[in-house]
Amino acid sequence: MFRYTVAKVWQPRPPLRVPVVRSLKNQPNARLLRLFGDWLISQRYARTTREAYGRVAFRFCLFIGKQSLQSVTHLDVRRYLIDVMKRDLSAEGPSRHLWALRRFFDFLYLGGVVDSVAPRFVRGRRLSQKIPRTLGEGEVLRLMNATENVRDRAMVEVLYATGCRAGELTRMSVEDVDFNQRRIHVSGKGKERTVLFGTPAKRVLLRYLEGRTRGRLFVDDQHQQKGYVGWNGRGWVAYWADYHSPHFHNTRTGLYLGGKTMTRNQAEKKFRLLVPRERLVRPAKDRCLCTTAVNRVLQKAALKAKLGRVTAHMLRHSFATHLLDHGADIRVIQDLLGHSSLVTTQAYAKVSKRNISLAYRKCHPRGHGQ
Repeated sequence: MFRYTVAKVWQPRPPLRVPVVRSLKNQPNARLLRLFGDWLISQRYARTTREAYGRVAFRFCLFIGKQSLQSVTHLDVRRYLIDVMKRDLSAEGPSRHLWALRRFFDFLYLGGVVDSVAPRFVRGRRLSQKIPRTLGEGEVLRLMNATENVRDRAMVEVLYATGCRAGELTRMSVEDVDFNQRRIHVSGKGKERTVLFGTPAKRVLLRYLEGRTRGRLFVDDQHQQKGYVGWNGRGWVAYWADYHSPHFHNTRTGLYLGGKTMTRNQAEKKFRLLVPRERLVRPAKDRCLCTTAVNRVLQKAALKAKLGRVTAHMLRHSFATHLLDHGADIRVIQDLLGHSSLVTTQAYAKVSKRNISLAYRKCHPRGHGQ
């Protein structure tokens, strides 16, 4: 018995609806600046880099005024850089502005606003690579001993033990720390990596956390208020911030205590009786540190230890240099620092003078003498 089947006639599929991409050609400069910021976010640039590039693009738009970005040439870029040199005498300043403008006009070129990238026709001044300043091993120990509290000591220990940037330190969470393997999962500059730390850093971290298992690793210190009693011209008034009030909006709270017949001591005693201590306590918040606070802690400890100016990046340089001094492979240091290129890591080879001296004494045929 035969079965007959009807052949299916091929029919073309309906065309896909492709979203229409609007051209950026006729957009005003302010709109292009906002879109440039969104583009930097999509390209996974770091927050500090986005802010720096955005500032330069904004200043350039102010410099050209009502002139359209489509008509900008390399001569306009040169005039802007000359104006920057009049205000910034350093050699790095104009170069940073040129790099930012290149990124800005790359975005404009991709969006069809300009036909060429004008800043790339301007050649920047070649900068001499500065050798990063580092601390000796004894100086790092003096810096740790000069810290004021356990939190600051733990911050310095982690910075030196891991070689992390200040921004990476502020984003660390307690959940990212593996105390058994002594590892920390770090995210910074759009990349993620795992860094290691030793037993001294582990002891200080556990002492600082006091059993805390979640939240930011390093939180901001919140100074508790004591209240203030002062004379306002007509009487004694107490001022404080009542954090437990449902209508608190970061404004001072005032309480009249008495007139001229009352002394300051009597006014302060009355204030302590009328306002219990619980109303003066600021509730704890899980607020992370900022990079400025990290460098402020380091600078305060450095002044106490008489080490001059010390930053978090200087500890990062010291971390890499000391590893290289003790025989670590430079590619291992590259992974620990999170460098994309080995050229960036090779700058520390110039810093490590100890290896140069040891290699010369060991390998040169006449380098063994006193």
